[in-house]
Amino acid sequence: MESTSRKVKSMLKNFHKLATALAIAMAFVFAPIISAYAYTIDPQVYAGTKLIPSRYCSYTQNVCYTRVTVNFNDPNIKNGIWFASIPASAYILAIDADTTTAWNAATTNVLTLGVTQASANELMADCGTATACVSNNTTTIATGVVHLTTAAGLGVAVTANTSLQKAYSSSGTSVVPAYLALYAKYTQTGTAATTGSTTFVITWTKADDQ
Repeated sequence: MESTSRKVKSMLKNFHKLATALAIAMAFVFAPIISAYAYTIDPQVYAGTKLIPSRYCSYTQNVCYTRVTVNFNDPNIKNGIWFASIPASAYILAIDADTTTAWNAATTNVLTLGVTQASANELMADCGTATACVSNNTTTIATGVVHLTTAAGLGVAVTANTSLQKAYSSSGTSVVPAYLALYAKYTQTGTAATTGSTTFVITWTKADDQ
């Protein structure tokens, strides 16, 4: 009887070991699938039909940040990607860009930020001024960090423009608070890019003068 009990315990122990090994193996098998699914692009965001609420920021006059990394091969990047929202009339203090991988389309590389999907350039257009934009429409976008101190979207020139603001709605009736949708866009000419990645940080404060 005691021998049988030892055998049963040994069998159970071996079963648990086998189950654990199988669980670990399955985790490795399915990890790439789960990871890929987690980063699957939501087509509603790019179609502009899915609401991205304005991100929360303290009601006191704190400095807030919105960060996004844009890549040359992000799905639908050529048509403008809605990546975040900020409150209407927010004061944009600065736009910083860190290009970690050069954008290498053969002829032109145009990288912009905006508040409409159609143009996506109201905050940072394509230009020839290093302090106002990241791309100049003639060369590759080189690696490095730029601090945009004269970009078009600084201050409230764009965010206080009511024609560019969106509003949450209920049963067709607009309700506060209004917000600005933020878009990133990359267009190119010549031989298509095979590399390109830039991280943007938009620094802003809410419109809460009181």
